Amino acid sequence: MRRPLIVLDALLLRPHPTGVGRAIIEWTRALAAEDHGLDFAVLCTHAELLPDLQDRPGWQLVPCPGAVGGMLRKAAWTQFVMPGTLRRLGADLMHSLQFVAPLVPPCPTVVTVHDLGYLRFPETIEEPRRTYYRTLVPPSLRRAGAVVCNSAATADDVRQRFPAVAQRVDVTPFGTPSWVQEQPPVESHRAPDAPFLFVGTLEPRKNLERLLMAYQDFTQSREKRGLSAPRLVLVGGRGWKDSRLRDILASLTESGQVIVKDYCGPQELWEQYKLARALLFPSLHEGFGFPILEAMVAGLPVLTSDDGAMAEVAGDAALKVDSHDQQALTACMERLVDEPSLCEDLVKRGQQRWMSWTWAKTARSTVEIYRRLLARS
Repeated sequence: MRRPLIVLDALLLRPHPTGVGRAIIEWTRALAAEDHGLDFAVLCTHAELLPDLQDRPGWQLVPCPGAVGGMLRKAAWTQFVMPGTLRRLGADLMHSLQFVAPLVPPCPTVVTVHDLGYLRFPETIEEPRRTYYRTLVPPSLRRAGAVVCNSAATADDVRQRFPAVAQRVDVTPFGTPSWVQEQPPVESHRAPDAPFLFVGTLEPRKNLERLLMAYQDFTQSREKRGLSAPRLVLVGGRGWKDSRLRDILASLTESGQVIVKDYCGPQELWEQYKLARALLFPSLHEGFGFPILEAMVAGLPVLTSDDGAMAEVAGDAALKVDSHDQQALTACMERLVDEPSLCEDLVKRGQQRWMSWTWAKTARSTVEIYRRLLARS
């Protein structure tokens, strides 16, 4: 008897995946970790990022070079080429792991929504991505048999913005990135001059302008009192609309207070976590927030935003702040330097917190959704 075939859309994978791309890699690996009585085909643009799926029984990688390119090309491939690919493969169910599915699919679909930043904070999303989402996400959700969200916060956003699909929304929370769990334990002692650390793409959604201005206030205040201030290390590739950010960075980097590392691979990024004093991650909006859990594995106290998915992921194991309140951000930096007992408590809580987020749970809840939809069809 033929086993049902689930086709996974992993077309957003890039040579250096961040955020969504990293989540897709973890997700597929978690699904492949055990035999669910299902077969899988992964549509991908960079098959080399999934080497552990090569030759795995019940799994096949389907290279899709025609989908490589800008948003318009990706949209055209998804709508006009993917349906034929699904028919050729004999798909029983198709799961888009990132927002958009074919509008005329030959089989039932599942659509994952990572966040609704394009609606909540449209000014932080560049064109043409914003138009791409606004045009194709709503009909993709209306046609989906299930809408999957990676956090309860994102699920609430979807239910509020798209009430017609509210009854079809499921939450499959992500897990702690496996690459940090594979690292050797980190010494608890940090150097006296250990820096603050920020990890993320340098783009408006990350709230970096406000963070840098708060950091500038922090350093100036300590200088007036004759106190030293830790440096701030920014790790992340260049984003869009960063000209003003670059202007603010210019004076801070010239003085040596701020160091910009650009994109770092896993091993280099882990070295930055090991050297840091605390993670500063007060984004305006996140669908999940992997750096929060990565920092907790590394034994760092975490400062993050007090709402949305970031508050959900951090729980009571982080120092949380209104991301729009510059003075509050400055005050929290002071606490992370001057209150060692607070930092020790956050580290202990973080060590327990990250272990509760597992990809095995993600895979199990995802397969339950597949089985439910397959039973209907």
